[in-house]
Amino acid sequence: VMHHIISDGWSLGVMLKELGEHYEAQIEGREEEEGKELEIQYGDYAVWERERLKGEIVKGEIEYWREQLKDAPALLELPSDHRRASIQSMRGATERLVLPANLAEELRALGHREDATLFMTMLAAFETLLYRYTGQDDLVLGTPVANRQRVETEHLIGLLANTLVLRTRFDGDESFRQLLQRVREVTLGAYAHQDLPFEKLVEELRPERSLSHTPLFQVMFVQHNAPGGTMRFGNLKLEIMEAHNRTSKFDLTMFVEDRDEELAVWLEYTPDLFDAATIRRMLRHFQVLLEGIAASPEESLSRLPLLEPEERGQLLFEWNDTREEFDAEHILHALFEQQAERTPGHCALVFEDRSLTYAELNARANQLAHFLRSRGVRTETRVGILMERSVEMVVALLGVLKASGAYVPLDPAYPRERLAFMLQDAQALVLLTQERFAGNLPEHGAEVVRLDSGWQQLASESTENPLHTVVPDNLAYVIYTSGSTGQPKGAMNTHRGVCNRLLWGQRAYGLSESDRVLQKTPFSFDVSVWEFFWPLLSGASLVLARPGGHQDSEYLTALIRAERISTIHFVPSMLQLFLESGGFEHCPGLRRVMCSGEALPYGLQERFFARSDAELHNLYGPTEASIEVTSWECRRAGAEETVPIGRPISNAQIYLLDEQMQPVPVGVPGELHIGGTCVARGYLKRPALTAEKFIPHPFSAEPGARLYKSGDLARHLPDGNVDYLGRIDQQIKLRGFRIELGEIEGALGQHPLVRECVVLAREDEPGEKRIAAYLTTRAPQAPSTGELRAYLKERLPEYMIPSYFVMLEELPLSPNGKLDRKRLPAPGGARPELREKYEAPRNERERTLSGIWSEVLGVDQVGIHDDFFELGGHSLIATRVLSRMNQTFKAELPLRCMFDSPTVAGLAALLEQTPQEAPAAAPPSIATVSRDAHRRKLSSFIDKPFETGKSQAN
Repeated sequence: VMHHIISDGWSLGVMLKELGEHYEAQIEGREEEEGKELEIQYGDYAVWERERLKGEIVKGEIEYWREQLKDAPALLELPSDHRRASIQSMRGATERLVLPANLAEELRALGHREDATLFMTMLAAFETLLYRYTGQDDLVLGTPVANRQRVETEHLIGLLANTLVLRTRFDGDESFRQLLQRVREVTLGAYAHQDLPFEKLVEELRPERSLSHTPLFQVMFVQHNAPGGTMRFGNLKLEIMEAHNRTSKFDLTMFVEDRDEELAVWLEYTPDLFDAATIRRMLRHFQVLLEGIAASPEESLSRLPLLEPEERGQLLFEWNDTREEFDAEHILHALFEQQAERTPGHCALVFEDRSLTYAELNARANQLAHFLRSRGVRTETRVGILMERSVEMVVALLGVLKASGAYVPLDPAYPRERLAFMLQDAQALVLLTQERFAGNLPEHGAEVVRLDSGWQQLASESTENPLHTVVPDNLAYVIYTSGSTGQPKGAMNTHRGVCNRLLWGQRAYGLSESDRVLQKTPFSFDVSVWEFFWPLLSGASLVLARPGGHQDSEYLTALIRAERISTIHFVPSMLQLFLESGGFEHCPGLRRVMCSGEALPYGLQERFFARSDAELHNLYGPTEASIEVTSWECRRAGAEETVPIGRPISNAQIYLLDEQMQPVPVGVPGELHIGGTCVARGYLKRPALTAEKFIPHPFSAEPGARLYKSGDLARHLPDGNVDYLGRIDQQIKLRGFRIELGEIEGALGQHPLVRECVVLAREDEPGEKRIAAYLTTRAPQAPSTGELRAYLKERLPEYMIPSYFVMLEELPLSPNGKLDRKRLPAPGGARPELREKYEAPRNERERTLSGIWSEVLGVDQVGIHDDFFELGGHSLIATRVLSRMNQTFKAELPLRCMFDSPTVAGLAALLEQTPQEAPAAAPPSIATVSRDAHRRKLSSFIDKPFETGKSQAN
């Protein structure tokens, strides 16, 4: 007999009692008394229940449950080891725990003092465990009841059991005693309305049904007051055998069995979601929690203990034991100078048909450094760099550092308003730029130096290394990131942090003089820091992609082949496009691909390994922590179902903490905090924000140590690796850019016709994340999508412009008056309101192009004068559209066409002018000269002014 059959435990007890009475009468040889006839039979009860459901009394029951479960969460999101399957298999397994008698007695006594049953006490404790595991403050559980509250049914054999739905809301950081009182009220209320059959409740509430989980609740709690483990009927011993049928109706069911002195706890679970080790760990946490409850019922729920000392030590110290000795006096430009001394004649830098050796690059940077020193640049002085990717840019970066300053990258593509703010905020003493940008600068107080047309004023400076005046804790650079307050904020990083990252990278991956690293990331993005400096401190060659080239898969493929690139970085969304373009099939020399900037999907990892023999590394790190702080080497045919971000790098620590700054258990989500050498100094001129995000380190004995609160959500895997889960605030990562949605809302809210607005990231198609803006207007005539885009482009970078603008009469609100984001509608495929009126395609070419746009953009109707970007397109989608278009028309239009002629009519006209031939079997070549030719051509380059690159013009 299965001892924990929950559906008819009462009948089991009745049957065993009668069986014992009959058996004892038989062996004693006495005649049994005539059995007392039951007042009702099971059939009578069934008829009575059926009739009762037709009466008025059931309406009150339904109304009670309807109100009790109004707006209840549909799913309890327990952290699991495996993804939820689309269809439940009902496979099941169990793990058990026996609580010691003294703990059981303390829990019974606690319930007695609070006028609560043992059931209520254990239920409240179980809900506390779930609350700590999920962070959900609204929990819905199920529990079975015998449903025999009438005397007539006490001795009736038959299934009278019902299932009750218990909903508990958590009210802030309350104590366990307060929670227990609320659980008591909820339970008593449910008992008073237990006559409504569960199936009738589901029928009335009509919850959204799914084959992946049960309706209304997915976790059940059961307490048995079952017969003891052994019973005696005369000289016969009857033992209840423990068995399990290897099924589970729910995600998780906790059984508590009251055994005289001890309490036995069982967890029945589905292996489709949980591993046995996870359930055993959960039971250990439950026992630690119960011990804490018994000892301190007045303690707040968030501070009750969960972790055993060994697990706490592992999370805080063992997995953060990353200490590695690097020279504490390292500074960034000194590492480059040391490499230049070792390999002066080796090629350091390549840009199109130009190159510099290590000696030449070092000399050029020295000349700039001495010039900047003469202009007052000293330790901690900030120098702005506003340039396109070029040889001048690399010289500028090194020159600023050698002058003891800190560089501030300023992307020329940023709106004037944003550049003006950054220049004013950074208070740059000098601004290094190029001739084509010098005439269109916003107002500022910096001295402007043109490094291309104005090099003559630097040519007489010394080529010798300047004396070093910086120390490792001085600033190396300030990179501005999106800010939730509506303005960007400058993260200040030191030489110590960035050198630690670069030296770890060299020790981990080992670049050699034969390696060639492609630099293609915009230098306003912190990944560019290692792209620039890692190869230059290891003797490898740094190859620069042309401006805008990072968005063109065909160009990148040709460049990787022509320049024999061995190491490259991709944000996952660009890696996806590169895979789709077939680029890796033509890049056999590529040995190492680094991914960071956004989450790396597991499916993308698998597609990569199907197309490439290169290594794939997944890295993680915010700008505020010196580029990257964790690493993971992706595995072919690995057992993981996600792609972890790995473990902390040398001299970095990762802590996953709850709101009370306590470590969360393995598998449980927590906010990712970063400690160690990598942590930045803070935000430039933002003391309040710095104090909020860079907090005192609670687990370090080092004076002044700090942790950076990343705002990212993650969990520890059982082996100590970290699994990234997403954001806990309004910040998102899109195509590698970190974006504060609040900054977009702030800019959009300043539009004179916008009354209210909210911005969020949507992923209506898997892997296709886009920004959507929802707004209400002050005037009957709403602004068009084109007008809103034009307004925001004056204030925000292109990557922050929403793809969709959805006009609403009112923003949806929840019953408590807060914005209900779940009710914001999907943008849909309707053509947005544009500045241009719709005009249908006029010929077959335009119809084909319109169809491609419609399919890729998800817009039902595309007119020939509709702007691609106003329809929701962005640079990565442009790459996809261009690939489809070139394949369809057998053309070779460059990506620039999508920006210069972003309409169907414009592209159709270009196609008409372009000879259409079958594409060549191999990717187009890049006009290059040999490395020897580079050196001969530039042997006297050190004494000549820089020239504008041939392919740099906009």
